[in-house]
Amino acid sequence: MTENSTASTVEIARAVDQVCSPLYAQLFQKVAKEQPHNLSNEQRTVLVYYPNEITWYQGDKRQEIIERIRRTHLKWFNSWLSKQYTGLPPYFKWSLVMNDLMLHATNLFFRVDLDDVITSNETRRAFRQITNTIKCILLNISKSNPITIDTTAIPVVRELLLILFYFTLDSKLAIYLKNLQLVDLMNALIQTSNNDDEIHLQAYRVLAVIMAEADIKQLQNSSRITIVFITFIKDAIDGGVPYEARLHNSLRSLKVLTQHDQIREELIKHEGHSLFLRCALEDQFNPLKAKLPALQILLALAFNKNFAAILKGNDIFMNHVRTLTSSPQQDLQLVSTALIWKLEKESETTVKTVQEQSSSISSSMIIKKQYDIMISYSHNDKELCHRILNSLEKDQLRVWIDSRLMHGATFDAMAKAIENAEFVLVCMSDAYKQSPFCEMEASYAVKRRCHIIPIVMTTNYKADGWLGVLTSALIYVDFPKLGFDKAYQELKKQIGLFRMNNSNSTLIEQDQVQHNPSYLVDNTPKTIPSVENNKELHPVVEYPHCIDMWTKDHVKSFLLDKELSILLLAFEGMNGHLLHKVYDMCQAGQQAMFSSLKEDVARSQLTLALSLKDYLTFLEEIKVYIPYKTDDKLNPTSVICNLM
Repeated sequence: MTENSTASTVEIARAVDQVCSPLYAQLFQKVAKEQPHNLSNEQRTVLVYYPNEITWYQGDKRQEIIERIRRTHLKWFNSWLSKQYTGLPPYFKWSLVMNDLMLHATNLFFRVDLDDVITSNETRRAFRQITNTIKCILLNISKSNPITIDTTAIPVVRELLLILFYFTLDSKLAIYLKNLQLVDLMNALIQTSNNDDEIHLQAYRVLAVIMAEADIKQLQNSSRITIVFITFIKDAIDGGVPYEARLHNSLRSLKVLTQHDQIREELIKHEGHSLFLRCALEDQFNPLKAKLPALQILLALAFNKNFAAILKGNDIFMNHVRTLTSSPQQDLQLVSTALIWKLEKESETTVKTVQEQSSSISSSMIIKKQYDIMISYSHNDKELCHRILNSLEKDQLRVWIDSRLMHGATFDAMAKAIENAEFVLVCMSDAYKQSPFCEMEASYAVKRRCHIIPIVMTTNYKADGWLGVLTSALIYVDFPKLGFDKAYQELKKQIGLFRMNNSNSTLIEQDQVQHNPSYLVDNTPKTIPSVENNKELHPVVEYPHCIDMWTKDHVKSFLLDKELSILLLAFEGMNGHLLHKVYDMCQAGQQAMFSSLKEDVARSQLTLALSLKDYLTFLEEIKVYIPYKTDDKLNPTSVICNLM
């Protein structure tokens, strides 16, 4: 150990002893009460200098020090806060000294972004109590200032929102914040803050974690949210080292917000990607705190086809990402591999999908897959997920699960697993929806027309946004609601129903299809022209009397003949047997199926929306070909899988 490091250790020890002494609380409350314009030397040393030294200390004892400080101060601080600031007028005007003092106290007690994990239940309980106090204060301020917040209350609001933001960085506290139903309060503070950028930033960073898709749709100001983040990120980049923490936290929050389609669209519209490219490409930025979230944001934006083309055409970016695929940092390696797969390889697999679907396999023939089940999940939900895995394997089911966290599995492996699995379990939670990696897996499963079974992983979870659209018409298996044993039986029941419905089908091995085309039965009506030339197509007018006898080309011809081409992509790859099931589902729940088909058409990138007239026309025209009696059993899950 060098002399300088020894001196630093001694100085930190002295700082911690002083900050953890009763003197700190006494001086803090004295300054808060008197609001002086200047601090004495003693006050400045204990309240500013020592806290600043501790905040930026990165030694081995850091976690131990922070926990000691929190145990010492959180209880009295919460008591002082609740007594000093009720949120009701008149408000105390903070001096610049008080602003500075609160900032240092916030850094010392509450920052979770500096790798200061919460290690004790005592600290977490104290944080929850402080959260409740902050909510009460902010509610009173909001109710007392329904039009515009009193200017003297602005500094208090800023600081309290900053504390709430730090709390959102802890997963358990984030859940607690969501349950407090703070969305309306955050919106009210935004509306009445007279466009205070600092309040907007902090409120939006809190909202990024606690709001659902429905909340952001109600905001109707995704453009404002985007502009605030772009402005602060640009200023932080230009500000250099002193603003690093703000840059890192803003990127971190924005990464969460990009799960929402509206935010993605606005970021592209306002060309925010230029900032993310700087963070990703330039050497001065921290690899894990700036480059990583910037790349994750770019990956989320790449789900927009036009933006994906822009990224793919940026040779400097693509070459840099290729180098990162061999980065020693596993997270950087993962997101870079995902970007390469999304921008370059996904299109190849999509072409392969279309080619496979163009082969006419008899409706009485199904392909035996290598795996029974592929599990798509977020690492945050691994405990429940692996419990499900263990039960499936005990029941002799062949399961593929992504073990990249241990073995570095590639996205090629993920794609092959989806292609080779009979079922894909989509394990839904907030963490799953927020992950662009999970979105890639689920979206690819949809493109492959896999049989998807959505699994609810967390209590009271409701899928929304892209995940809600993807699973909207499927039957969920809710493990927290049903309990593990009952939910697992329901999962097995869904698997069994699908297989029973296909019990009369002939199984053929997957490699037989790949290597021996004679296993494919070609029932294509040779007189039907290619559907690629829709405008010049003269469809077959006479169809077999029973819809179950229709081939895929009969289905295409029917849709074109009845001027229902808007449904072509939604029903792509379906034969008459599957279309019959769609009709049965429509009869069982016309409104739900209309919503499902409408969303499916929207996902297919058509310029027109499915109208109610088109939907009712489809039902009216198709019923002529539906047998009056059928022994088929309705199986919503298997049909919905083909719908997508």
